Amino acid sequence: MLIIFDLDDTLIDTSGSITPFRLEAALRRMADAGLELENFDDALKILKQLNATATSARIALKEFLEIHGADARFFPLGIEEIYENFSLNTPVDPLEGALDLLSELKETHELALVTVGSVEYQFEKMKKAGVDSTIFSRIAVSEEGNKKTYYQEIVTELGFHPSEVLVCGDRISADLAPAKELGFRTVHLLWGRGLNSLHAQSQIVDATILKLAEIKKLLV
Repeated sequence: MLIIFDLDDTLIDTSGSITPFRLEAALRRMADAGLELENFDDALKILKQLNATATSARIALKEFLEIHGADARFFPLGIEEIYENFSLNTPVDPLEGALDLLSELKETHELALVTVGSVEYQFEKMKKAGVDSTIFSRIAVSEEGNKKTYYQEIVTELGFHPSEVLVCGDRISADLAPAKELGFRTVHLLWGRGLNSLHAQSQIVDATILKLAEIKKLLV
């Protein structure tokens, strides 16, 4: 079987170990550029609260700026800080059991990775989290955010039938819906952004797991 993983909040704890630092950096960058805030710490708390229920940091930042009636010029500054200016000092933690699970699955299954972001940023996060890139037969980084084309290319290159493909991710719209359209089985990991997707339609998600290791019971 071919198992295709997402990276952020599926194999690494982006929401817990990266996003809080990037949100603070984004807010500081905008403040330095002239964004008026009565109190930086209070503003940061609001931004983090918005992010906790948003489907992406991008949406949380946009909502934050709208609430503050801020000029649109601040938005690209914040986005750049969140998604592009990755700091080497930013800690990156793997999800519990992720590294052992990948090593175990590699022995009996083909593994691939499809993630969204900049190539340099995503590979640096993997390296810092201890995720061995050589475990994957294929790695695709979608900078435009559309995973469907990459899913199809990988499956075609590796010669798998759709019924032999399992896709695991935390975001239903970005990770699982495109996979379902291609006829793949889908596993929804309730972590990070996935916690905000409990309303998902059942026809998109074939299985839901709370911990990554639970995926093994779906491979029997």
